[in-house]
Amino acid sequence: MALPAIPFQQPPAIDQACAIPFRCVSRQIEYCLITASSGRWLFPKGFVEPGETFAEAALKEAAEEAGLHGRVIGDPVGWYEIKKKRSRRTVITLLMEVSHCDETWKEAATRQRRWAKLREARTLVADPGLRQLLSAASALLRAA
Repeated sequence: MALPAIPFQQPPAIDQACAIPFRCVSRQIEYCLITASSGRWLFPKGFVEPGETFAEAALKEAAEEAGLHGRVIGDPVGWYEIKKKRSRRTVITLLMEVSHCDETWKEAATRQRRWAKLREARTLVADPGLRQLLSAASALLRAA
């Protein structure tokens, strides 16, 4: 799937990478969300290790946290900041086209995985910044 070019302004430093996993089912796009330890719904994300690209980090986290495999497509959708224990982290988000899902995965015992169409996904995602990036991802996919 080819995506239209988007103007992306990279933040000064990026700490984590986030995958926005999607698949097409009966010509409709579904997004995969996972639970955080708090029970909130979000997308797989984690630290970008030295020598690792954003895409590699996002794909690794999607496999570990949700048992998802596929490829990153297009340019980054955008970025957001999170505050955690008196620190700020900048998270870059990338679209991930899912090719297959594992029945069991590394963090299956501690996380739930759920596929949802856009309307339901917007309702489930509590973070306003992440919800806005989900809308941007949806717009990119509709334009493709």
